[in-house]
Amino acid sequence: MRRVHLEAAEDHVERLAREGDPVGAVKELIWNALDADATRVEVVIERSATGAVDKIVVADNGSGITPEACSSTFDRIGGSWKKTARTSPGLGRPLHGQAGQGRLRAFALGAFIRWTTIADGIDGRQKTIISAHNASRNDFQIGDPQPVGEAPGTVVEAWGRQSAVLNRLLVEKARTQITTEFAPYLAMYSDVEIEFDGKEVDPKSVIQNEASIPFEFTHGDVVGAAELRVIEWDMRVDRELHLCDAEGVTVDITEMRIQAPGFDYTAYVMWRDMPDHRGEFLLGEASDGPIGSLLSATRQALRDHFKKRTVERRKEVVDKWKDNGLYPYEGEPDTEAEKVERETFDIIATTVHRHMPRPAKHQRATLALLRESVKHQPSHVNRVLDEVFRLNSDDKSELDRLLNRTSLSSIIKASSSVADRLDFLAALSHMVFDPEVRKVIKERTQLHKILENETWIFGEHYQLLVSDRSLNQVLDRHLHVMERGERTPDPVYREDGSVGIVDLMLSRARKEHDRRQHLVVELKAPKVKVTDKELHQIKSYALAVIEDPQFADVRVEWDFWLITSEMSRLVRAETHQKDKPRGLAWDISDRGCSVRVWVKTWSDLIEESKGRLQYFKEHFDHDPSVEQAMEYLRHAHTQYAPEGSMIPAPRQDETVAEDVIEDGVADEDASEST
Repeated sequence: MRRVHLEAAEDHVERLAREGDPVGAVKELIWNALDADATRVEVVIERSATGAVDKIVVADNGSGITPEACSSTFDRIGGSWKKTARTSPGLGRPLHGQAGQGRLRAFALGAFIRWTTIADGIDGRQKTIISAHNASRNDFQIGDPQPVGEAPGTVVEAWGRQSAVLNRLLVEKARTQITTEFAPYLAMYSDVEIEFDGKEVDPKSVIQNEASIPFEFTHGDVVGAAELRVIEWDMRVDRELHLCDAEGVTVDITEMRIQAPGFDYTAYVMWRDMPDHRGEFLLGEASDGPIGSLLSATRQALRDHFKKRTVERRKEVVDKWKDNGLYPYEGEPDTEAEKVERETFDIIATTVHRHMPRPAKHQRATLALLRESVKHQPSHVNRVLDEVFRLNSDDKSELDRLLNRTSLSSIIKASSSVADRLDFLAALSHMVFDPEVRKVIKERTQLHKILENETWIFGEHYQLLVSDRSLNQVLDRHLHVMERGERTPDPVYREDGSVGIVDLMLSRARKEHDRRQHLVVELKAPKVKVTDKELHQIKSYALAVIEDPQFADVRVEWDFWLITSEMSRLVRAETHQKDKPRGLAWDISDRGCSVRVWVKTWSDLIEESKGRLQYFKEHFDHDPSVEQAMEYLRHAHTQYAPEGSMIPAPRQDETVAEDVIEDGVADEDASEST
């Protein structure tokens, strides 16, 4: 037996293990098995007497690890043979891993790890046992190889970790995550079998609909070709966008960021060069590289796809009701009024059908009541028609001209976006200025969370990078944006030796001179008065940046904003100096790094945003009341909106149909979260 020491800092190894993500660890071990040409992978979860996870075993019939390769496999991070290979050595299947880090993920599953591997090496078929313990993650004990006559393969065992986190493997969500991850691969290689906790992973049995959409995207002068695959599931799934190679092997997973109410689906964008751009998705559409262009084109293709699917789904649902005798209408409509009524009913009923009771007799009663509501309480429909028919000839001509250039749906969405922003500014003003409301507004759990999804208020050109993270993680993200690689193991500290928490970090890439701007925002609750203590805190954040040589770059500008309602006389004097922009407390440049510190009031922020929207406000003729503003807040930020009497209650005459008829399809995700 010999000991192999992994040449890497132990805290770095601990971060790579990602011990809070056991499902991700299982997926990584399955990919390792498939990369080794396995045709069957079995994941066994052994339970203790109390039902908790006691041990995880991942066994495969792949080619195993030869005795000659054991040392090089476990003595370094990176440098994996997969880095230069595109396909597996035996069956020529596409590879998933490239960074040589997969084996470390096993530490997320147990304190003790053991690999038992059988492979054909120089001296014939031999078995080798490798073991490790999380008390010393950098050390691996490699046993002496023994000749065997058993079939090749590898068994990974993990046990001895008492953690409730492991119980995530026992919930149904774990199976859905594994199903969605490996669906394209299993579709391509029908001979591959994966068993998870006693049941076969069978994507075909839960697929409702599939679509493959080839599309092009442009990056600079280069036109790339990719394929979008959309799978709709007969199960609840997290909406994920899988970034895959041309064979459907997942390289990264990012957020969907589109609305498709009523659909449980996963999207896979397949591009030949995806493995060469691993990790770049973190920048999203703010990236200057091809991934930003690819993501933008992918999401547009998804929007177009689900516009068509919404129409198709509506017909599918109605046809099913008719086949089952549940549809409350018979035959074809006799008059134009009946046709309009039926079309309105179809729109509303198919939008809310997922919330209807399952038993057929209950569905029949629900649909009958909904029909009566549409027939006898159509005020919401009459209002829309009345507005259209009251247009004068000039307005109708202008509407016709607009419809020749865009769709009515797009006009409604654009107008809705402007109205929503005006409503939000009114709601924000109410929260930070109303004497009673500002007393109860919480910084972290309400104000912060709401602004995290309304970052346009800081400027249209900024993209949210991180939220509520330590200063170290903020600077790590900066290095990633600048393609500098990883930060040194030593953390970045503030002047007093502490590691601070910043609220929001946003970034923009400016085209001129290849410059980049970072905005770090520190929010203070409306009831908090900023003194020199809070100003010193944000200055210490800025100082941590400028004093660390890793972050010195003439192409980067850092702005730190401290946002408050009130400030002390000392802070006001410092930010209202002659010959300096209002609010600027610090403007320093050192070692090529430019850093500015600003103190802005909520009033400044709101007025600047209103100024950008003033033209639309005047022509849109929309000056929202407090009730309208808080209604938007209740709808868009349900779980973070403040509670209490200062929030107007919904009007009694509001119905589901009023929400539905505006754009044809309600956001069921929003209604469910409500």
